[in-house]
Amino acid sequence: MKLFKDNTVFKIKHPTWCPNDLWESLQGQIRERGGKFFKHSFAFSRAERKVLRKSKPIKVSEWAQKHRVLTMSVLPGLWRNNVTPYLVGIMDAAVLAFVREIVVCKAPQTGVSEVAHNFVGYCIDRDPGPVLYVYPDEVSAKDNSQDRILPMIQSSPRLRSYFTGADRDKSTLRINLQHMPIYLGWARSASRLANKPIKYAIADEIDKDGFDVGKKEAGPLDLIDKRLTTFRPVSKFWKISTPTLESGNIWKELNNNTHVIFDYYVRCPLCGQDQLMEFTGIKWEGGAEADPKVVKADNLAWYECKHCNGKWDDDLRNRAVRAGDWIARDKNISIKTYMKMFRPANIGFHIPAWISFFVSLSECAAAFIEGQNDLLKLQDFQNSYCGLPWKSRVENKSETNVLKHRIDLPAGVVPEDAVALTCGIDVQKSGFWFVVRSWSRDLSSHLVQYGYLSSWEDVERLVFKTRYPIQGKSEDQTMSIWRAGMDTGGGKTEDNEWSRTEEIYHWIRKNGRGVIHGIKGADKPQIKRVNPRVIDKMARGNRPIPGGLTLFFLDVNQFKDLFHWRLEREEGETQYMTLNSDTGVDYARQILAEEKQKDRSGKSKWVPIRRDNHLLDCENYAAACADPEWAPSLTFIASRLPKTQPGQNENKQPQADQRPGAGIRDGRPSWFQSR
Repeated sequence: MKLFKDNTVFKIKHPTWCPNDLWESLQGQIRERGGKFFKHSFAFSRAERKVLRKSKPIKVSEWAQKHRVLTMSVLPGLWRNNVTPYLVGIMDAAVLAFVREIVVCKAPQTGVSEVAHNFVGYCIDRDPGPVLYVYPDEVSAKDNSQDRILPMIQSSPRLRSYFTGADRDKSTLRINLQHMPIYLGWARSASRLANKPIKYAIADEIDKDGFDVGKKEAGPLDLIDKRLTTFRPVSKFWKISTPTLESGNIWKELNNNTHVIFDYYVRCPLCGQDQLMEFTGIKWEGGAEADPKVVKADNLAWYECKHCNGKWDDDLRNRAVRAGDWIARDKNISIKTYMKMFRPANIGFHIPAWISFFVSLSECAAAFIEGQNDLLKLQDFQNSYCGLPWKSRVENKSETNVLKHRIDLPAGVVPEDAVALTCGIDVQKSGFWFVVRSWSRDLSSHLVQYGYLSSWEDVERLVFKTRYPIQGKSEDQTMSIWRAGMDTGGGKTEDNEWSRTEEIYHWIRKNGRGVIHGIKGADKPQIKRVNPRVIDKMARGNRPIPGGLTLFFLDVNQFKDLFHWRLEREEGETQYMTLNSDTGVDYARQILAEEKQKDRSGKSKWVPIRRDNHLLDCENYAAACADPEWAPSLTFIASRLPKTQPGQNENKQPQADQRPGAGIRDGRPSWFQSR
C-alpha cells in the first residue's frame, strides 16, 4: 500500500484488488491512526484457491494419461498413449491456440471418437466453455451420452469433482457442471443446434444420414458453425467420420476446408526407416484366391517393409506405429515443425485401419479378399479399412459387349440354380416397362423376360398369375415372381384428377398383396442403397394415407454402378449376369442410355445420352428387390429354403393360360405387347 503526502493531508491510493466497502473501512482506520500502516490478514477458501490456482501447462495427451479413465473398452483403466500413439499428435495439435477446426477422416476401430472425449475432458478441467456434441440421430446422441460422456466424467476423480451434485444436471441431452454445460444434439433437429453459444463443437460421423444439407435451411455443419460465433476467436470445431463417397461431408471437409493434411509415418523396427504404410505392403499366401476366413482366423498376413523387405507381424507393426509421427502431406515435415512454422487454423488427419492396435493385418487382408466378389464388401473395404471414399469406375460399353452375356436359354425359362424371381416395373403415362430377373444364391442373375405392358390388368397377370418353367424340371415345377418393385414417379393422369404417383400409391395399397412395393429414387446419395421410409401423406394436397405406405428409397447411382460392375464379371465369378437368348438390341440400347461422366467440379454422375432408359431403371428396381440391404433379404430367405424356393410351386399345376409356355410367341406371353 502506498501513501502520498500533500502538505499535511495523507492521500491513499486505492488498490484495484480491494473491495470498496473494505477500503473505506481501512481508510478510516488509517486516518484514526494518523496515517500509520497496520497489518490486515485474510485467507482464500479451498474453492477459491482451486479457481485462482495457476495450473502448470500440460498437453492433452499427458492430461489423458493422468485423469482419463476408460470403462467401456477392451483395455479398461487409465488412458495409455502407447496403445494408439498416432492419436497423441491429434490431441496435442487440437489444443493449440491458433487451431480452429480439426477434421479427421478415419477407419473404424481407430479410437478417434475417444480422442474427442479426451479433448472435452481436458477442457472441463483446464479451459472450460460450453460444449456441443452432435450425432447423426437422436438414438446415437442419447447412447453416447449415457455410455461414453457421463461415464467419462464419473469415472475420473478429477472430472467428477465438477458435478453439481444434483441428479437433474445429469440428463441425457444436457449435462450441467459447476462451471459449464455440455449439450447433446442430432443433425436433423435444427432446434437442438440453435440458440446456444458454443465454444467447443464435436460433430461425429458426419457422413451418415442426417448430416446432409436440407432444402429449407442450412446444413447441420453450417448450423453448428453459427453457434461458435460468440466464441469465434477461441472456438474449436471437430469434424469426424468414416468416409463413404467422394461427395460425402468428411472427404469434402478434408480436401477443401483444411490448410494441411497429415499422414502417419511409421518406423521399421528392423531397419529404422520411416514410411507411410499402404495396403499394397500387406501380403499373404494365395493372394485374392485365398480363403478370407482362413487368412483372418490363422493370422496369415504380414507387412513387408518398403526399405529392407522385412516382414512385420502385428506385434512388429505395433512397434513401428509407436515409433512413428505425423508428417504434413506434400511438405515432408513433422507435425510439430509444421505447426510452429505455419500456425494453420484448420488441420486434417487421415487414418487407415492397418495402423490401429485393434485391427490385425490379417483382418485387412480378409476384407480385401471378400470384396473381390462383392461390390458392397469392396466398398466397405475402401471405406472401413482404407479410410477412403468409394470411387466407382465404369467403362463405356457397346451393345455388343452387353449382348455377349446371352446364353442358350430362351425367354420365359428360369435357370435351374435360381432361388427367386424379382421384377422391376417402370411406370409410364400410358403403360409399364418391366424386367423379370432370376437370382441364384451367390447373387448371380439371369434376365428371364423384359417388355412393355399396357394396363394394370397386365401388371397383375404378370406378377400374380404368371408362372415360369424351370430349366431341366418337370412341367409341374414352376416359379412365380417373389418380389416386385414399382416406380412411384410420374406426371398427371389422363383424367387429371390426381397425379400418376397418387394413382400408384392407391393401387399398391389396394392390390400390392405384399409382393409389389413402391420404389422411389433418392434425391441425394444414401449410405445404404435401399432405405425404407413410411409416408403418411399423398404426393400433393397433403391428403392423409390411412395407416401409411412404406416406400423404398434407392440410391440409383449406386445401383447403376452395381449393374455395370456385374456386367464386367467373368463367367464362374459370383454375381455374374446373363441374358436370355432372345434379348435384342432394343434392350442393350436402353441399358446403355446413360453414361458416367464428370461434371465441372470433378464429381462423377450418371448422365442420359439418349431418352429411353426405362429398362435400365427396371433392372435397378429388380436388383433392389434382391439386394442384401432389403430386409428380409433374398440371401436370408434362400438360406432357409433349401428345397422349395421363394415363388416356386412344386406340387400345384398352374392353369394353362397362366403359364408362359402356353400362348408364348417368340418366347413371350400372348398378352405381351412389343414396342
